[in-house]
Amino acid sequence: MARSQAQDIIRCQYCEDEPAVFLCVPCGDELCPRCKVFHLKSKVPSGHNIIRLSERLHPTNQVKICEVHSSKAYEACCEDCQIPVCIMCIQEVHGKHAIGKLQDLYEKQKAETEDELSKMKTQYKSEIIERIKDFKNGEREIKASHKNIREKMKKQAQEFIDHISVILKEALDESSKDEIEKLMEISQYTAEAERFEQNLDQLIEKFESLTESSHPADLILYRKQYPDTLKRLQFPEKINFTMPSFTIGQINKSQNKHQFGKFTSGHISHLKLGDDSLQAKHTSGSASVKSSTKKVPGRPVKISETKTQKRALYHVSCGNDRSAYISGEGAGILLIDKSGTQLDNISTDGEPYGLAVMQDRSLIYSDYGNYVIYRQSFNKEKTKLLYTVSGPSGLCCTRSGDILVCMSMGLFNAAKVVKYSSSGSKIQEFKTDQNGRRLFSDPRFVCENVNDDICVSELSRNKKVVVLNKSGNLRFTYDGNVLAMTLKDRFSPFGVATDSLGHILIADNDNNAVHLISRDGDFLSFIVTENDGISRPRGISVDTSDNLWLVEEKNACVKVYQYLS
Repeated sequence: MARSQAQDIIRCQYCEDEPAVFLCVPCGDELCPRCKVFHLKSKVPSGHNIIRLSERLHPTNQVKICEVHSSKAYEACCEDCQIPVCIMCIQEVHGKHAIGKLQDLYEKQKAETEDELSKMKTQYKSEIIERIKDFKNGEREIKASHKNIREKMKKQAQEFIDHISVILKEALDESSKDEIEKLMEISQYTAEAERFEQNLDQLIEKFESLTESSHPADLILYRKQYPDTLKRLQFPEKINFTMPSFTIGQINKSQNKHQFGKFTSGHISHLKLGDDSLQAKHTSGSASVKSSTKKVPGRPVKISETKTQKRALYHVSCGNDRSAYISGEGAGILLIDKSGTQLDNISTDGEPYGLAVMQDRSLIYSDYGNYVIYRQSFNKEKTKLLYTVSGPSGLCCTRSGDILVCMSMGLFNAAKVVKYSSSGSKIQEFKTDQNGRRLFSDPRFVCENVNDDICVSELSRNKKVVVLNKSGNLRFTYDGNVLAMTLKDRFSPFGVATDSLGHILIADNDNNAVHLISRDGDFLSFIVTENDGISRPRGISVDTSDNLWLVEEKNACVKVYQYLS
């Protein structure tokens, strides 16, 4: 490059007399108007691209040297491999591939990147800010609740002070310990969310740089290395706050410390994700804190009732508090809202034996006869998620994003529940208890509780609900025996579901009732019975607002109840 010693003026690279006005991008030559004419007459494999010298700083006009061939610049792109290439790359590797313009691939990927950047700046950024706000609101609620409880404890203790000073100290320590544990747990979630926000800001900055000031090849290479950036973002889970409580006891100096009162620890639980995930319309997190004060009312309130055109209904799965997927006898799955309006009709090859909504709002359903579980994305793209060795029936999606599948007897005559990852890889099998005894003969419905317990309805001769901890150890079974005098027919469990308080709900098909039991297996009440107008309940699901969705087998009817207040 020729420059004047007296002035910092770029001279023509050919005549070295006239100031350079133009630049040939492929060749890198700086030209005056007269030499530009002669330069264009020379032939090069990639052709010439003459621009004004003042335009050379624009990213699309800069020369980017090939990472493989250091003496050559990127001149085109391989449409098959979706990468920039130089002339040597084409000759050595990509000769039989479709070669296109670098600018065309750049414009396409720039549009995709800008769309993702927009989502990160608006939807993702606002969501993580709102979640952090929810976590901090939960901290304030827990602090206020514990403060109020301790005041009650102290007031009650004034009447017992000569007799229960030791008990008071134990109770206060129990409350303080629980508060510290819960606040530490919440702080971990808050820290995780704040770390995610920082990473998100860095990613936003990276995408802005790639789309605004970097060379096109930088963006293309980055997209090649990280093609699914948004899908890889692992959002911290939302959590639900159950506030602690203190039950005041009756004064009786001769009795033990329970006369003083009983402290009940709070609970932090993950919220089930479906349409309530990031891809869905954002809803305020304040409701999750308020839900901690819910209790079982005397009578349920029916929200809606919808008659369908199917001959019988078997399954229901909620993705949020507004809609649910329904299936029954024959092929096809319906999506209806709470008012009964049909939102979608999904075609299937056969009758689904189980339904579940994943965290990304995709629907999965089991094909029992073909040993296949299908996945249908929210944009209606259907794929075979996994093949099973036994007939798959009931399904559920866990809070961690994994899948639990009930397997009835098949090729290996082994009934079990299997945990898979969201991509279809097997993680764990549950077949026997800690003593080696077989757990299942015919598992049909499965769900996960807020404490990670796995709840399975067993339809063998010994009809019962089997509850395992997350490691697969048997916690308890519930067979309705305590209600033998109440039930008109033998306990017949089908659909199982759990709510945000850890209750387990069971559809008792033969007795026309839905049982409500504690997370430890104690019978609490019937939520609805035939006196409430239900008949042959089969599938049940609890939505994100703790409403019960119930499908009746023979009436082919969908009913929604509010049972917590």
